[in-house]
Amino acid sequence: MTGFNSRNIDQLHPAVARGCREFILRMYVAGYADVGISATYRDNAYQDWLHAQGRTRPGNIVTNARGGQSIHNFRLAFDFFRNIQGQAFADRTPEERDFWDTAGRIWVEMGGAWGGNWIGFVDRPHCEYTGGLTLRNLQNGIQLADSHLMPWEEETKVRFNTIADLPEWARAEMQELINSGTLQGVCDDGNLDFSLDMVRTLILSRRMIDQTLGLCPKPHKGHAP
Repeated sequence: MTGFNSRNIDQLHPAVARGCREFILRMYVAGYADVGISATYRDNAYQDWLHAQGRTRPGNIVTNARGGQSIHNFRLAFDFFRNIQGQAFADRTPEERDFWDTAGRIWVEMGGAWGGNWIGFVDRPHCEYTGGLTLRNLQNGIQLADSHLMPWEEETKVRFNTIADLPEWARAEMQELINSGTLQGVCDDGNLDFSLDMVRTLILSRRMIDQTLGLCPKPHKGHAP
């Protein structure tokens, strides 16, 4: 093996590193506490070594990108896997497929691109975010500003004033909190004025309390704030 291949999230561009950590959190909320992260940065030498697999080296072809042709080479992509021995990339049963489908949906909702949606060379363990920059832009030295925010970060600044304003996944549970009187004194005038983080914290707290008291089952995998 030649070259450098990192699993360190801090090797990613700051915006993608924050996105990667938020992705892990959202997967945990969705019922998957076993997400592993790899390939946060590959140098060109390692990319060429990987490209040779299935061509001039034994093994299956895992990439069509040579050095300098992969988003991993620009710190704007990472791979993920299921951190369970013998099941890292298992994708046969409905439960195994749900792991990948849930992860892909979450990353796309956050504003990124998921390799599972690609046509041709499908890459379900792959997540990337380029902020609109093309591979040619990156190869020409154009960089994403360190101050750049991913779309999900912009969304956290939004304030929700009514149930109808909330994301669809939050409406029913927030309405239940209001109906039960849990939020009495907080939104008695019908004006929520909640951030996304506040909504998520309220819903997660309610779920944890209900699960502790045995009042409800664990949230369905894939139903994630």
